[in-house]
Amino acid sequence: MRFVLRMAVRETRASWRRLLFFFVCIAVGVAAIVTLRSVIQSVRDVFGSEARGLLAADVLIATNREWPAESRAIIDRRLAEAGSTERTETIETPTMVRPTDRSKAVAKMAELRAVQAGYPLYGAVVLQGKDRYSYALVQRHGALVRPELLTALGVEVGDEITIGQAAFTIRGVIVSEPGRRVGGFSLGPRVIIDEADLPSTGIISFGSRADRRLHAKVPDDRIDDLVRELRVDFKDDFITTRSYRSTEDQIGRDFDRAENYLSLVGLIIVILGGIAVSSVTRVFILQKIRSIAVLKCVGARSAQIIAVYILQVMALGLAGSLLGVAMARGVIAAIPLALGASTSLLAQAHYGVTWSAAVQGVGIGVLVSLLFSVVPLLQVRFIKPSLLLRDESLRRRRDWLSGATMVAVSAALVALTAWQAASLRVGVIVCAGFAGLAVVLHFAGRGLVALVAPLSSSRSFPLRHAVLHLSRPGNQTRVILLAVGLGAFFIVGVRSLQASLLGEFSVQVDADAPDMFLLDVQKPQVDGVRAFLGDRSRGVGDFQLIPVMRARVIGVAGRETTLDSPEAVRESRMSIGREFTITYRDHLEANERVVEGAFWRTSSTEPEVSVEREIATRARLHVGDTIRFDILGRTVAAPITNIRDVEWRESRNGGFVFVFRPGVLDQAPQTFVAPMKGPATPADRGRFQHDLVERFPNVSVIDFHEILETIRDVMSKVTLAITVVGGLVLFSGALILIGAVAMTKFQRVYEAAVFKTLGANTRTIARMLLFEYGVLGSLAGAIGSLGAVVLTWGVSKYALEIPWRIFPGEHLAGVVLTALLVASIGVLSSLDVLRNKPLATLRAE
Repeated sequence: MRFVLRMAVRETRASWRRLLFFFVCIAVGVAAIVTLRSVIQSVRDVFGSEARGLLAADVLIATNREWPAESRAIIDRRLAEAGSTERTETIETPTMVRPTDRSKAVAKMAELRAVQAGYPLYGAVVLQGKDRYSYALVQRHGALVRPELLTALGVEVGDEITIGQAAFTIRGVIVSEPGRRVGGFSLGPRVIIDEADLPSTGIISFGSRADRRLHAKVPDDRIDDLVRELRVDFKDDFITTRSYRSTEDQIGRDFDRAENYLSLVGLIIVILGGIAVSSVTRVFILQKIRSIAVLKCVGARSAQIIAVYILQVMALGLAGSLLGVAMARGVIAAIPLALGASTSLLAQAHYGVTWSAAVQGVGIGVLVSLLFSVVPLLQVRFIKPSLLLRDESLRRRRDWLSGATMVAVSAALVALTAWQAASLRVGVIVCAGFAGLAVVLHFAGRGLVALVAPLSSSRSFPLRHAVLHLSRPGNQTRVILLAVGLGAFFIVGVRSLQASLLGEFSVQVDADAPDMFLLDVQKPQVDGVRAFLGDRSRGVGDFQLIPVMRARVIGVAGRETTLDSPEAVRESRMSIGREFTITYRDHLEANERVVEGAFWRTSSTEPEVSVEREIATRARLHVGDTIRFDILGRTVAAPITNIRDVEWRESRNGGFVFVFRPGVLDQAPQTFVAPMKGPATPADRGRFQHDLVERFPNVSVIDFHEILETIRDVMSKVTLAITVVGGLVLFSGALILIGAVAMTKFQRVYEAAVFKTLGANTRTIARMLLFEYGVLGSLAGAIGSLGAVVLTWGVSKYALEIPWRIFPGEHLAGVVLTALLVASIGVLSSLDVLRNKPLATLRAE
């Protein structure tokens, strides 16, 4: 054992510089794992402890309709039985807000929250400056607003804004508030007013999209019973109940999922380093053949020599892992500086490297280093002492031990990945996908190398030898193609997908497609709104007013599907248990076509319904089946007379799952929506919204151009995140490339000495290196670009269902930049080869 330890120390001291870059690659992966896990664990602790503040209640009871008197009575009784000590109510609805100053012709969609005196039961509304929230700030037509609304409307604290028909004075600026989930999508900035002032606005009327919420404080030991009882009481109603515990559990699951899946990113980088370790170990053994033969001559056994090199690999793997932990600590220490003076929950977390994340990272780094070095080290068994007496080449041999070791290593990698993802299925899929990708990249690399093989007969001496070097013994071509190509694949693929999505959204707002939508138009307002929109001076294009109602499926009687109750519908998991917006009309829209049955052309006193094809397929619905609907508390049983195929990408006018035949619902209470082509310029669109809301205060306007900007912003953040992942992979590939150059430096120095002796000058050898690494980089970029083409095709066709587009500029830039990166790194890492004098090198040999 003492011999093994001494030899491991000597070998590490002699060769650690050549192995350094591969273990720095492992350090990068370990740093990614430790950073992601530590940050997510820190943030999860804050969100878990603030679960009551996120819900602003112990128990939250909500409905999107008026509270029925009998439901209020049940809620009052249940809360009293549970010993509820305090309660408060809020109403939330999207609405239009505009400056009271008529010289400012602008209006903005906002999310209005009307509160009572007890709000919030938990947490705090944090305001800018030294102001502290109190109910008095919103009483008597006061308002609190988000800072982005001030910017959009050109107003400030003390100015008045108009909501519906009432004016409100801005008395504070909201920094954060309880009851608003972090990262949730919103139609606009928050505005808080007094619930007592809400009727004066006139925006709440029949059909208005308003969420009514009752927040209650309940003794901790009665929460679960209360939630269970209320869910049973309202199982057939549009009333939901949840507690802060379910929110806490959901947050925990979300963070667990994020932590496990994001740590796979770091694991992939570590595995890339492991692949490099495997390759470099094989080359290292080839360079150490004579040393190993000498050791065997003096009595060392193969097992001892293998143990020496395993200890060396594990020591360097441990060093790389500890370096990764140190890097993670530096990154995490910078997070509070990046958040600055933010008052969000993220700023309340105490960031630091957690012990569990550090132990996992170090363990993974050492384990991956060990797993990937074992198989090539087994070749030590076939090195004979006779190599010192005659020139024998070491042939790679396979035996049962090598095969069993490979199986064990593969199983260990699957287990490691499953541990990181907390799912055996995910572990198998990721490992299989990575192995498949590695195989594809390997054969693609061999194919591309074969494709450039004819250049080995070129008249250009540097180009000829550069191509020959790609296939030299002990080359690192495949590993570099895998690592650098994978990084290019990530970056080019994601950027191409981003361009495809943005191009698709841009296409949808071109020409005469509707890009503005009016909501909550009341039936008595239809003629007035139609006349307003029909005024050509407004700059409005084509429009139509569509009647809409909200409905829920409460039963199905059909050939394949029979559901007798609302509970059976909800539990069926057939995508029909939610609330739907329905309409009626006597014609198909341009984006619809009937695939079964016949569409009506006239009205009828008997109900009939048309169903969208995808929903019909999922719920196994057929023409002739009968669906029972709850429409505004009235049960309507309608037979299916036809099934429509809807082109959802063009669904501005026809995006309805259920369409009824006119006649039965014509006189039912309903509101109208109006898709339309809005004015062309931003100024005209702002003036149009201001004038419309001033005349029809309850009507809300959704501007698709603003939605598109939000989508662009979200996509840019996602793209940045994935590009960072690709950048880390690419950085790992660069480290592997530098390490590969370092490992083969002695061979290259000798070759350069021979070339110089035969008359080649430094410039010729530099061109040879430039061509070699330029070709290698071009191949890696081409592999990444081709993989990106396949990725965008598959995701576009099967996941996003959008037309597939190729962006030649993105792919060409990927190839060129990758070639430049690899060529630059390769040449700069080989400067010693260019500087060495040939005489000293040849004497040493």
